[in-house]
Amino acid sequence: METAAEKQLTHVDLQRFMGKWYVIAAIPTEFDKEWNYMNEIYTLKKDGKVDMETTYFTEGSTTQGVEKAKGFPDKDGKNIKWKVQYVWPFKSDYLIEDVDANYTNAIVGHPEKKFLYIMNRTGRMDEDTYFRLLTHCGKKGYDLTKLRKVPQ
Repeated sequence: METAAEKQLTHVDLQRFMGKWYVIAAIPTEFDKEWNYMNEIYTLKKDGKVDMETTYFTEGSTTQGVEKAKGFPDKDGKNIKWKVQYVWPFKSDYLIEDVDANYTNAIVGHPEKKFLYIMNRTGRMDEDTYFRLLTHCGKKGYDLTKLRKVPQ
């Protein structure tokens, strides 16, 4: 994956970004710090908003959790910056830091580096790709000591 360290991300094709993504590693928020087997499904609506559904299991639980949210991509920002709403009326910032040309690997974070998700389409990532994405996240200013691999 060519990272933004080599080429700056200039836009995100929402149609190609839609679908299922598996979280490989994360700097989690307070809400998802114990989630495992986490994946996200993005569905583009006709009005340009995005339905987001996250499924996960917490440690020791056999019951799957589901969280739903709405994404509001910033068209002027070329769909790189979003607002995401889990609970009305609150919205949080969401930043697509990088996505490869095939839309198979992605890095999603926060403008102030509060959280980070390294994701792909299969739930498995080879070590070379993982290291390359990790290096990119470090160059972007994320505290990699807070990163944890998410079991898939």
